[in-house]
Amino acid sequence: MRLKNCTAIAAAVLSMCVMFTACGKTTINVNDYLTIEVDGFDTAGTASYSFDSEALIDDNLKAFGLDDSSEAAYIEALVRLETGLDGKLDKNSKLSNGDKVTFSWNEKGIEDFEEKYKVDLQLNDKSFVIEGLEEAESFDPFEYLTVSFDGIAPKGNATIKCSSDCPVTLDFKADKSDSLSNGDIIKITANAYMGKDLKEYCFEKGYIPTASEKEFVVNGLAGYVQEIADIPEDAYNKMDSHAQDKLKAYIANTEETGYLAGIELLGNYLLTPKDPSIYVNKNNYYYYIYRVDLTDGLYYYYYTYYTDIMLLEDGTCSFDLGTATVPTGSVFFGIESGEVYWATDTIYFVGYGDIDSLFNKHITSMIGEYRYESTVK
Repeated sequence: MRLKNCTAIAAAVLSMCVMFTACGKTTINVNDYLTIEVDGFDTAGTASYSFDSEALIDDNLKAFGLDDSSEAAYIEALVRLETGLDGKLDKNSKLSNGDKVTFSWNEKGIEDFEEKYKVDLQLNDKSFVIEGLEEAESFDPFEYLTVSFDGIAPKGNATIKCSSDCPVTLDFKADKSDSLSNGDIIKITANAYMGKDLKEYCFEKGYIPTASEKEFVVNGLAGYVQEIADIPEDAYNKMDSHAQDKLKAYIANTEETGYLAGIELLGNYLLTPKDPSIYVNKNNYYYYIYRVDLTDGLYYYYYTYYTDIMLLEDGTCSFDLGTATVPTGSVFFGIESGEVYWATDTIYFVGYGDIDSLFNKHITSMIGEYRYESTVK
């Protein structure tokens, strides 16, 4: 946008006329060759100026004693003019419609110029009122953002993508983008590049951001079970039934068959990693703890555990019955090894005589890397 004095046309005509003062000097209105430009948006406009020194000399060759063949003299006059004449705007940024801006000439060094070329340069302040600046448009940066989650909880990941039609190029950062579980809240912040202030940066582009940060809830991740209550009833019963069937089948194939009086489920232990970002051998251990009663009134404790139990996106539970792990032990020539509870010359029982021993062996030994939850009676 170019703003000129309302008398610009008349002044341009007059500048072509040779006007002599009593001393024989040609009078030139320098403002006729001054152009003010305003850009930007309301409250953030910028003003700049340009001075067409060549046009001033071209329009007044005779006054400068020049003609088309005097190239060296022409360049000398141009350099002297540009060296001796400059000015400044009283303000040039953060401008609003209705603001008054004034350009003032600096006359330092122009006296010698006027003496050499017999010209009288009129240097008057030039003021104008800012108008026509457009208002910046409000926009929500997060309308152009797509946040997706993948991976397996609690090691899920967040991916951030900004649409190419976002009116301003921004840099989006999440306070957390990995080791995620469903229900976690991440905060994403919109930033300007090069450390610039977001609002000022957007304003320069003609936009006002309505938000600089937004929270998103992690969802849709398949995940390793983190709480006993997360396991659906049908999955729970299926793993329990498989464990008891496995125990009964084992006893049926040994000399312990006649000793079994009953099996009681006492509850469960669940081990989950304390720090999801650190590699562990298994993502969870899910124990079924049983009391095995014998016909002679004795009893012992037995376990079966499963690993890497998952909840899928549709809420169903995924587990592998093949991961079922049970106590192991043996007796060889009276020497016991493994998890043998009690043995005679002909039979032995694999398990633990008390629940504390089982807990210390399987739970306490792992609390450096895992936290545990218990429902065992």
